Amino acid sequence: MTVWRTVTWYGLVELGKNRLAVVLVLGFVPLWITLAHVVASPTPLQFRYRATGGLLDVDSSQLMVIMGSLNAVTLITGFLMFSMTRRATDLDRRLVGAGCPRAVLLTAKLTALVVSTLVIACWSTSVILVYWQPEQPGLLCLGLIMAGLTYGGIGIVLGVFLPGELEGMFTVIMISLLDLILQNPLVNSTSDKDIVTFLPSYGPLQTCVGAGFTDTVPTTQMLLCPVWLTGCALIGLVAFHARTRQRFQPTRV
Repeated sequence: MTVWRTVTWYGLVELGKNRLAVVLVLGFVPLWITLAHVVASPTPLQFRYRATGGLLDVDSSQLMVIMGSLNAVTLITGFLMFSMTRRATDLDRRLVGAGCPRAVLLTAKLTALVVSTLVIACWSTSVILVYWQPEQPGLLCLGLIMAGLTYGGIGIVLGVFLPGELEGMFTVIMISLLDLILQNPLVNSTSDKDIVTFLPSYGPLQTCVGAGFTDTVPTTQMLLCPVWLTGCALIGLVAFHARTRQRFQPTRV
């Protein structure tokens, strides 16, 4: 428990020292949500809400606010966790060599992910409330938390496999953009296809739309978030085990 607390605290401190991340949270989140609100015209739009199985009439400008907030949260949490995982590689190897269990290190990273996601999601929700009053603000915040956790898990996996920050940032950006564009009926007329149910932000988007325009809770769609996070954690644990494995040189006699 002491090791977990220490490693978690170190991870949170490292996240706080990431000036780019702080700037993105304080500046990029409100800017992106504001642009989504200002640029999109308030026209009626139909969105496939799978919790009820039918089409939901939504305001396109409000849907763009949801899309913008999800895009901001996923980009920031994905990049944050990628950067933290990559920068801590050498320290992780030393900790494992000193006897720290790999599962404890990965759990500490997931804890740091949860804390940072809560902060970013709550901040994003507060910005949204400046422009629009959704039906269920608490559920909207939960949807953003789910998106952050999913992409944070993806960021941890990418941090183990990719060699540099440029590759990691580019990959997170492309995944997030393609993920949300394919589900956005404003830019994709086939966004109601069943294939979108396999996308990382499918559950969070359905949750946020349900929170914004209905009084229902898309329970089935929300369960996809822990599935994605568990899958990323398992992949990360296996890859993390391989990356932190000690390589001993044979002793010459």
